[in-house]
Amino acid sequence: MLEDPVKREEMITFFRRLVSPEMLANPLHAGYDTSIRTDDDELTKKVEIYSRGLAEQIRKMRVYCLSVLPESTLMWSRYSANHRGICLEFDKNNALIEKARPVKYRDTYPEWTPQGATNDPLALVLTKSKDWCYEREFRIMGSLQGGPAKLDGDFVPLPDGALTAIILGCESPDQTELMNIVNEHAPSLTIKRMARVPNHYKLAITI
Repeated sequence: MLEDPVKREEMITFFRRLVSPEMLANPLHAGYDTSIRTDDDELTKKVEIYSRGLAEQIRKMRVYCLSVLPESTLMWSRYSANHRGICLEFDKNNALIEKARPVKYRDTYPEWTPQGATNDPLALVLTKSKDWCYEREFRIMGSLQGGPAKLDGDFVPLPDGALTAIILGCESPDQTELMNIVNEHAPSLTIKRMARVPNHYKLAITI
């Protein structure tokens, strides 16, 4: 970027958009533009300040990870205490789950610049190594902004009807405790169980 005058001017234009009209009207601001246009250290410092602020905003978000593959043996092994945990099933036709964004799988880190044509900073947290592509992951990004994914403390409230079932792992212990919780808080919720398919390295959902 430092060697490319076009990209440098794009960065200056981007930083000007972050400044209030009153500050832009200040005669001293033209000198500031000149300093980051001609001084590599000043431009680098400005980018670092912006990057730290952006990183702080991302750290305030909360990420919820989902998959479209409830029968994945690898994920049951990795994320549910080796088939002893549970999986939550959601209805995708609600305002919150519709906000889930697909993860992209790459060989290299994503490249991102604030002045670029695609300047979505969340691309940085929606990218993983191709080694994880079997997960077919989606992510909901909870933030303090408005909308269905607005945080309430550290959590995003689920809309009514969003949770449709709980799926028990095929090695889950006695389900009495779970049934008591469901009967108390969501008696209409369906409980399912994963089962090993005979003679196959495969799982299937049973009711």
